Amino acid sequence: MTDASVLIFRRKLLAWGRRHRRSFPWRETDDPFRVLVAEVLLQRSRGTTVATVYERIFARWPDAGALSRAQESSIASVIRPLGLVRRAASLRAMARAVVERGGVPSTVEELLELPGVGPYAAGATAAVAFGAHEAVVDGVSARVYRRYFGLEGPGPASNDQELWSSVRAATPRRAAGEWNWAVLDLAALVCLPGTPRCSICPLRASCKAATSGLAVSDPAARIR
Repeated sequence: MTDASVLIFRRKLLAWGRRHRRSFPWRETDDPFRVLVAEVLLQRSRGTTVATVYERIFARWPDAGALSRAQESSIASVIRPLGLVRRAASLRAMARAVVERGGVPSTVEELLELPGVGPYAAGATAAVAFGAHEAVVDGVSARVYRRYFGLEGPGPASNDQELWSSVRAATPRRAAGEWNWAVLDLAALVCLPGTPRCSICPLRASCKAATSGLAVSDPAARIR
């Protein structure tokens, strides 16, 4: 990884991301609680499925206070399409913790203290809702970084120190939230887990996997 490759990565991907940004309701709000709920729901779930559930949640419980008073069974019925109704208890507990704190905390360390919030959701919320310079990566976005920088894989993104080092180097200090969206959108639309669409990728000229012919499938990662 060189400084030049990082700069090309940032410039080209941000420009592409602004032109091809997917539309999701949590990308159109500045409410930290709504961003937080979305990031928690997006764990192991596709964005298109989450969008419907997200809108149903906030149609019934428009804020943390309302969700904190909801029946667990009611929350479970709304989030059932995601397949993990156990999240109902953690969502209500998270809402109660936010109410007790007087709002959504702005740092990753404090966000991690909330029930049901893991490292990815904490980092993504801090970046999107509060503009923090937080590097985040999951199994989906890891595909883009690993292919572009020619990193070994696949393996759990959470334990891959080389991957995290590259993500930190690539993430711009400003617009980290926008950057993370662009990486996810490229993974969903171009850098596919099966056969990647290298011919239309804005990064193909500098992507190590594309230029070496090693852009192979990553069956463990799903489109988000």
